[in-house]
This record gives sequence, C-alpha cells and structure tokens, in this order.
Amino acid sequence: MKPTRVLLTAASTLFVSQVMAGEAVFYITEDGASMRDVAVSVDGQKQLIGKTGFVSFDINSGTHKVELSKYGEWLGDFEFNTDSGDQNAEIQVDVLGGEALEDVLVYTPGQDETPALGQISGYLQSEETGGAVTGASISLVGTDLAVVTDEDGFFSFELPRGNYDVAIAHPNYGQQTVSGVRVMANVNTGVNLTLGMSGNGVIEEVVAVGSYIPSTATAQERDSSAVLDSIGSEQMARFGDSSAASALKRVAGVAVAGGQFAIIRGMAGRYISSTLNGSLMPSTDPMRRDVPLDLFPASVLGGIDIQKSFTPDLPGDSTGGAIRMTTKGMPEFTGGKASVKLGMNSRTTFSDVNSYEGGGTDFLGVDDGTREQPSYADSFTDGGYNVPTFITTDERIQLTQSFDHQYGVQQVQAKPERGFAVSYGHVAEGNDATRGMYGAFSYGDEWTARHDAEVNDLSEVGTYERTKRNIDLAGYFYYGIENANLLLESKTVLLRKTDDTTKVSQIVDEGKDQELKSTLLQWVERQYLGQQFSGTHYFNLLGDDTVQWRAGIAQTSRYEPDRRSYTYGRATGTNNDFAFQGTVERRYSDLTETTVDLGSDITSEIMLNDLMLKAKVGFSYTTKSRDVELARYANRTVNGSAVDATASLDDIFSDANVDDGVVTFTGTTASTDSYNADEDTVALYASGELDMDTLSVLAGLRYESISQELRYPNSADSSNTLDESYVLPALSANWRATEEAQLRASITQTISRPGITERSESIQYDPETDKPMTGNPDLEISDITNLDLRGEYYFSEEESVTVALFYKDVTNPIERSVVDGDGSAATGYTYNNVPSAELSGLEMDFRINVLETDLWSGFVSGNFAYVDSNVDLSGSEAERLEGTSSRELQGQSKYLGNLQFGIDELSTGQSLTLLVNYFDDRIYATSRGELAPIIEDGRTTFDIVYRYDVSETLAVKAKVANITDEAVTYSRNGTAIESYYVGTDFNASVEYQF
Repeated sequence: MKPTRVLLTAASTLFVSQVMAGEAVFYITEDGASMRDVAVSVDGQKQLIGKTGFVSFDINSGTHKVELSKYGEWLGDFEFNTDSGDQNAEIQVDVLGGEALEDVLVYTPGQDETPALGQISGYLQSEETGGAVTGASISLVGTDLAVVTDEDGFFSFELPRGNYDVAIAHPNYGQQTVSGVRVMANVNTGVNLTLGMSGNGVIEEVVAVGSYIPSTATAQERDSSAVLDSIGSEQMARFGDSSAASALKRVAGVAVAGGQFAIIRGMAGRYISSTLNGSLMPSTDPMRRDVPLDLFPASVLGGIDIQKSFTPDLPGDSTGGAIRMTTKGMPEFTGGKASVKLGMNSRTTFSDVNSYEGGGTDFLGVDDGTREQPSYADSFTDGGYNVPTFITTDERIQLTQSFDHQYGVQQVQAKPERGFAVSYGHVAEGNDATRGMYGAFSYGDEWTARHDAEVNDLSEVGTYERTKRNIDLAGYFYYGIENANLLLESKTVLLRKTDDTTKVSQIVDEGKDQELKSTLLQWVERQYLGQQFSGTHYFNLLGDDTVQWRAGIAQTSRYEPDRRSYTYGRATGTNNDFAFQGTVERRYSDLTETTVDLGSDITSEIMLNDLMLKAKVGFSYTTKSRDVELARYANRTVNGSAVDATASLDDIFSDANVDDGVVTFTGTTASTDSYNADEDTVALYASGELDMDTLSVLAGLRYESISQELRYPNSADSSNTLDESYVLPALSANWRATEEAQLRASITQTISRPGITERSESIQYDPETDKPMTGNPDLEISDITNLDLRGEYYFSEEESVTVALFYKDVTNPIERSVVDGDGSAATGYTYNNVPSAELSGLEMDFRINVLETDLWSGFVSGNFAYVDSNVDLSGSEAERLEGTSSRELQGQSKYLGNLQFGIDELSTGQSLTLLVNYFDDRIYATSRGELAPIIEDGRTTFDIVYRYDVSETLAVKAKVANITDEAVTYSRNGTAIESYYVGTDFNASVEYQF
C-alpha cells in the first residue's frame, strides 16, 4: 500500500530527528546497478562501500573534496558545498565508461516543500516450504505505516529519505525487526528475509538494488515517450480477465468486436498493428488481417501496452494504435501454481441445447479424422475443382460413398464450464549469471449459446438457436539467462482455440413465400505456434548503450473440416411437413500462415553537457506466407420419385440411395477458392530524443518497403502483386511542467495497406453470417496524418488523471462495402478505396485511491471516450451502391466508457471489484441503396470479481459476468432486426501455490 501525501509529510517530519545533521550519504551505480568495493574519500576520511550499497560521512559546513577509487584504480573526484552545519547531502554517482558522473543534492532536513521519495521493498520466504510468506504484516516502527505481503511474499513502501526500522509479524513465523534501513531519494533498498516457524529469521540481504523506477502500469505510461496505456498482469488478475480481448476493452478509447478484435479510437483492424514480444503476428482469420485477441490467455501474458501515437520503431500501419503484448519472462522465485475452475451460465448450463455427433477427441479440441476431407474425393476431383468430364456411374457412386453422411441434430445437456491451469518457475543464482525457466499449461471447456434469438429484417422473420462448445488449450515455456551485461531469452508459445457450432434457424421468407428451416454444423480449430529468441546487451561506447535483437518464427492455422449446411422448407401458411430443398453443401478449408520476423535496434543515451540525447536506430524484416485451401462439394439433384423429401438427410443419403445412384455428390470448388500469398516487409528507422530537463523532443523517420503477391494454383493466368515503399516522419514533445504534471503533443504520418484477404479474388465466407466476402486486387495504400495532445497529472505512482485529444486525416481509406450485383450475388461484401475520412476525439482516464487505512484500501478508476468520424464516399462506387455520400467509420462507437471500484480487506486478504463497461451504437455492416446500415446497438455490462487469500498458499477466486444479461441487439433505422441473450456467467476457481 502506498501512503498518501499526508502520511508522507508526517513521516518526513518524524524522521528529521533520526537523520544526523551534517551527514553526506553516497550511493554509487554502474549500468544502473549498485557498485560494491568502491573506496570513497571525503575530506581525507576514507570508507569502503559494502553490501548495502551506501556509505555515510559526518560533515561540517564548507567545501568538501571527494575522491573515488576501486582496487586502487582512480574513478574520479569532485567537490560539493554545504552552507551550514545542519545541511545534509545525498550524492548519487553513476560510473559511465569508467568516468564518474555525480549528482549532488544538498538539503536541510524538515524543510523540503515536497518530500524526496525512495523505496523499501522486499520478499519474505519460508524456511520450511521455500515458498512465499503471504499475509505478513510489515510496518515501520514509530509510524502508522503498514502493508501486508502479497501472494508472492512481496511488499513495498514509497517513503521520504531517512533511516527506518522495519518490523515483520506473522502468526506462524513470529516477529522480526530489521533496524537502520536507509532510504535515499530515487533509490530502491531491498529487504529480503527467510523466516522460520521457530521464530528465527535470516536476513538474506539489505541492499540498495538500483535506482527506484516504478513498475506500475501508471509509471510506464508516465515514463513513455509516446501516448501509452498499459495493462499489467496484476490488473488482468484483479479484473478477472481471461484473455487479451477481455482486458483491452477496459482501456480508454478501445472497444472489442465479437469478443475477438480490437477497435482503437474508432479504427478497426487494418489501422492497428499487433505484436507479441516485439514480433508481428500472423492471423488465424481468413477474413481479416488483424489477430483474434481471444486466442491469447491471460495465463501466459506478462502485460499489454497500447501505444496510441506513432513512433518510428512501430510498424507503419500503427494508426489507431499498436497492441504490444509480452509473455511472462524471468521468474522472480522458484515455485509454481495450480488451479481448477468451475463455472455455469444462467441460461445455458444444464439446459438442452443442439449438437451433433462428432469425433472421439472433440474434448481436446482436435478432430480425430471424423471430419477430414475424404481422400478419394480429394484425389479424384482435385479438391472438388476438377471433376472428370466423363465420370462413370460407378465413379460417381464411389465419390458419394466416400463421404460420411451424418447430418442429424440432437439435443444434449450443456455441461458446466471446467478447466485447469498449472505453472512452474525455477530461478538459479550463479556466480556469472542468473538462469530461469518458466512453464505453463491450461485447458478450458465451455458451452455457450444464444437464447431467444429472433430475426426480423426486410422480408425475413423468424428465430434461431446457436450453440457453441469452446475448447481452449495453451502451453508456454520460457528460458532465460541474465547478468549485469546481458539478457538472453527463449520463448515458446502454443495456443489453440476450437469452436464446435450448431445453428438451427426457422425463418419465414415472405419474398419467396416460404418457411425455411436451415441447419449449420461447423468445427473450427485455430492455432498459434511461435518460437522466439531475443537478446538485450548493455555496454558503454557512446554512453549508456543497449543492443536488442530478436528472431522469431510463428505459424497460425485455421482448420475448418466438413462444414455442413442444408435447408428444409414449406409453403408459408401451410401445415405441410418440411421438405429438403435439394442441396447440401460440404466445405473443407485450411488456412496456414507462417511469419518469420527478424529485428534489431541500438539505443544510446549520450550526455551533451547538461542535456541527454537518446538515439535509436534499427531495422526489421518480416516475411509472411499464406496458403489457403478450400474444397467444396454439393449433391446433385435428387433423382427418383421414391425418395421422401420430408425424411431426414441421414435417410435421404442412405447407403441404399447412394448405391442406387439416387443421390450423388460432385465438386463445386471455384478456380479462385484456393490461393497462395507472400508478403515481405523491410523497415529501417532512426530517432533521436533530446531531454532538456523539463522538455523532451523526439524526431525520427521510418522507411518501409512492402511486396505482396497473390497466386491462384487453379487459375494459372490470375495473379496480382503490390510493391510500395514510403517514408513516415514522426515529431513529438513532452513538457514536464512540474513533478506531477506533463503535456504531450505529436504530429506523425502513418499508412494503412490492404491485407492479403482484402486483395484476394478468392471468395471467403464470414464466420458469423456466412455471407460471401470477395477481395479487390486494385486496392491502394491509404495515407494518414495524425495529431495527438495529452495532458497528464500524477497524484502518486498509482493515482493519475489524463485527458487526450486526437485528430486523424485519412486519404483513400479502405472500406468494406456492398458488392455490385443482383439477387443472391448482391448478398456479400467487398472492399474499395473511398476519397477520404476524418476522425477526431477526446479521451479521459483516471485512478484515485479513495480509502487507505491499516485494514482497508479502496480505489475508483475509469475512462471515457468521445469519437467522431466522417467517411467521404462522394464520387465512389460505395456512394452509388450504398446510396449515401458520407457515413461514420464501420465499427466506431461515438461514446465508450469504463468504471471500476475495488476494495481490499487487508487483514484477511479479501478483495472485491465491480466492473462496468459501455460501448455506444456502431455500424456493423453497410447496406444497399436506400437501406440504412445495420447497427450493433450499444449496451452496458456489469461484472463482479472476488478474491480471498485463505492462506499463503491457497486462494479462492470468483466472478459474476454480464450480471444484467442485457439483450444483444442489431437494428436498422431504430428498429431491432436481430436480438438474443447470452446469459449471466458464474465461475469460481481455487489456486494453490507450491
């Protein structure tokens, strides 16, 4: 718990008496780490800096001569002055390239207008178990300041300079006091202990561990060179976020569509870049270029940064923002966790829902071959594309027999959500380096459904039920080596998400005067597999120099075997039995995208008299290779009057009817259904940031060259390429008006290039609506100018308020639009460049600690965003087809908001958090002619998260999500055209540390 400013002032006053008048305290570092065995001489008095990292001298008023050496080697000398005998001095010395650079602060105790702060932090370990000691009371003797160690045994205080006695108490480990712990401004002093149940405590170390650089998300945002919002793993755990997608929707100006895809400041996927550990990621969705964020579970993520202003080290398409995810790194201690989870949904769990017969390994999210494309059909018809012209009757029968004709829908009881997770980390301290490894695995199985679903749009009125079984698997392994000069890391990630969907709809089509009953059976496996090696090297050549490099390979896949769809119908207003409408389609698709990413940059911090220059140069190379295989089959017209069209498909496609040639299959794959694509991106960038005390200015350039080629193996003469290069400038400034307040401003240029799918002539099918999506090979790159302004005020390292303004001007934006066609050909979508678009907005974000006592703490945080956009369609095909000259960006909500309230009961380790999320109406899809666009209506969700630390090794968690169960609705001109309910989720988990 961090003390309030009132407590800080009180503590500062209290410890004036403890700080000896006329004292000089030295702290010496090299490459950010404290130096040992340095001889410090002040006015002829010599002392050696030992393990604590500090050394102090009694001084009188006047000029003081300081000399520094190590093992007889001279490091430097300097002088400082004190005007009176009651003045003290804090001297921090940083040794750069063998040269000592001093920073002297002279002060009179008790007369600081704002207390200078440092930190005491530490870790308590059990002598018996080797694990963390949680729930221990840590207090400062003579004050009312106290905290409780967290689940990792960690504690910290942010305090004014001075000497402190630290008291430790635990019901099982007794009491200990560590006396004379020094706090120096901007320095972190570590206090690490091993406690035994006998009451004996072993002080492992009390040592200055380096400059105090706060690691909270707020501190990361404060110290960034750009407009940044950060989400730490602690916040994800506190808010019960299960994936990157659920965490991102709590960020100012960010919405998540379909539970998967981020929209930042009103700008969807093509305006957003996503990286994992610095490497660009391939996509698992054939319809989009952005990455489905529900694929990344919180259990493997170390944090997420959302950078909303462009800097040259970011991909050039980071217009709306850059989502930079990092996985867990070097573990802090040896130990592990295991947890089990159980959940239910108020509408779905234990109810009868639709399903179908699958394979024996469906519970693992892996098809056992049941749905695999028949090898005979594949080889005989070349994947449904090249059916022999003179096919014999026997060959056609054999082709049809190769398929497993199971189409029936059955009622099953939806089971409760269940899952487990286990992780283990090991760290070994060596003489030359620290080595660490961390591994994690998780599994989840959940049933979801849309209930009371209704459709009422144009001539179609009816109901439907859609049931999904979701299987999630995640595996992660980390290995790292770290010492004072380098950090080498290996990260391996395997993520799988499988959706098993059954959808049955009953719609009255007034235009066809028919009542139609349609069925969809769908199995989709999505997978991400990545391996990355990276290194960070520290040295002194120009100044404080850092070299970072990475080399990674990642492969994503989307495997959709045997997607079956068919329709029964009858005349409207009759009681006739529903009859098979003549066609069943079976579709087999397999998308694989492989990305190789290489990159390196060099950063140097160079002192120029009183100025600091941070120079950065780097390069990146990314190559993507996408292979899409799509095979389609359908039955020919059913022959024979003896076939009962009202029978089930299993009966219609019986072995007898197949053997008699009454029902037969043929291939229907189009020449552009399958394609191969390659995309190479080369980037060079350079930037310089000049720190002039209260003002920092960053300027830089990024050069990118992109080459994209699409090929269609079944259409030899059909291919297209895109070759472009561009230079993107960036200029930003950060004015630190006071210690608490700063103002940022930037002007940058970015681009938006068409994705592979958007340029593909292949017809893909929207996973949600099944509407055909056709790319446009003539798409051009969009150019964007960005203006950003943000003011920030920090009450403490945890508390802040920010207000941001932004403006974006887009030339030739790429927009999804309706196709030019008639009848069934007019039901899909394509992509077109339109003349221009403008977007502007306001964001506000805050966090305030509202309760802080020895027993309780509480906070309120939240954010609000207003976004306005206008897309100019005048003179374009989109204007002619949509019947309007302008509209908003698709997916953009005018208003977004979040509110969080949390309260902690410190003595028992319980916490309760209320979460509120709101997004406003947004365009889901455009429409033809005079029809208004389809709007996804805004809604508010309420969640509650609870945690109870039963002991130092056992914790219980619970969450209630979507408490109000507000209907999900889509509308046109204010009239609902589709609605459904998803229910309230209840889940609980038990976590054990070992």
